[in-house]
Amino acid sequence: MSNTLLKFLPFNLRLKIRQKLVSILGETVSDGWENYAKNFEGKPGKFLGDEWNEPELIGFDGAPNAIVPTLDRKVFQPYLGKCQVILEIGPGGGRFTKVLFPKCQRVIAADTSPTMLSLLQSRYETETSLKCVQLDGQGLGPIEDKSIDAAFSFDVFVHLEQWDIFNYLCELKRVLKPGGKAIIHHGNSLSRLGWRRFVAETRQQLNTPKIWGTFSFMSPNVFKELSERAGLHHINCITDIVRRDGISLLQSPAS
Repeated sequence: MSNTLLKFLPFNLRLKIRQKLVSILGETVSDGWENYAKNFEGKPGKFLGDEWNEPELIGFDGAPNAIVPTLDRKVFQPYLGKCQVILEIGPGGGRFTKVLFPKCQRVIAADTSPTMLSLLQSRYETETSLKCVQLDGQGLGPIEDKSIDAAFSFDVFVHLEQWDIFNYLCELKRVLKPGGKAIIHHGNSLSRLGWRRFVAETRQQLNTPKIWGTFSFMSPNVFKELSERAGLHHINCITDIVRRDGISLLQSPAS
């Protein structure tokens, strides 16, 4: 069943359907998203990631097509400014990648899914500043130490478990240049909409490996603690634009 059809079903029913497909879609979160991406191959006019645009689910006040521009105007552009190299962790089909191009000379798009990277390259085939890097799910191994001016990730960390989140934060500390910045979107299970989702997903997660499309438990305070223990400065967490979640602004130490 396609995501287009799923979006019209009640959330709990959507979750049950996805749970039934876990054994087919793969054993790991990466496997799940790789198989999900394969559904978009050979479908002209459809871009992976653009289907996630339901304002009422994320607590955004505005139309679906205003989500990315609003976040860019209020958060991304003011904090990132312009730099040489931006690393995007988990770009998917490039929904947010397009707003990163004007901010730098090179975007390094890193993802565990080869199909997602292929779809991303197809979407931006004329964009010479794009470089795609495949990850192994264990970190940012292919990225050199202190080589990145800024890092960005949206709609990815909400699905990662705490161990993975901490590991990627430690890796960010490694690859960011001194004073480098990062914008990381993550869950906020203690918000009204976040708690609703947490409760809705609880029964399906009992006594089973994490289902690839579900959220892990997270809060701004926990994310701040993990960031600081990874050696990064946690500058702020924005919770009033996408009210279900948090958007943390991080910075690597100056030296």
